[in-house]
Amino acid sequence: MTEMKILIVTLTYIEKSIIDEIVNNLSSYGLEVDILFDSRKYLPISAFNWERLQYNAEKVLGFLKSKYDFSYDSIIFLADSDGYIDGYNFVFGLTIDNFAIIFLNRLREEFYNRKPDLELFMKRVVKEVTHEAGHTLGLGHCNTIGCVMNFSNTVEDVDKKQARFCKNCTYKIENLSKYLQRK
Repeated sequence: MTEMKILIVTLTYIEKSIIDEIVNNLSSYGLEVDILFDSRKYLPISAFNWERLQYNAEKVLGFLKSKYDFSYDSIIFLADSDGYIDGYNFVFGLTIDNFAIIFLNRLREEFYNRKPDLELFMKRVVKEVTHEAGHTLGLGHCNTIGCVMNFSNTVEDVDKKQARFCKNCTYKIENLSKYLQRK
């Protein structure tokens, strides 16, 4: 049986408890998850917009795609930074093909001048990683209330959804997995 393989790459320090929760959540769908704690730990300065004080997510992913040549169905980068794409003030994450990046900065309560809450932060990170993993595996945004594939425009939107795929999205992932097994 061939499982879909996901690689999580940390580009900045991420608490181990958060990594463990990500692995547990994705593994519950039969996805094989590997972790690479990248020792280089950097984002390309050429992708940093000094006026906005944010990274251009498309430029970051373009750079990372050229540096990481692994045979995974999905490669997800985590960076405790802030990112944007043109036309948006910020993004929690972005997927291009089977590559995704999640920017963690706006998932922290401290960003909103509130008391730090590691448990809430962990839940948000797991949701956004699961969301972008869904995109890398071919899922679009979902309108089912609570599905992790709901679009999140604000951190409150992230809080409203679950860390789980709805039945329809789970069905799509399972069918994709069966299709890949036949190849």
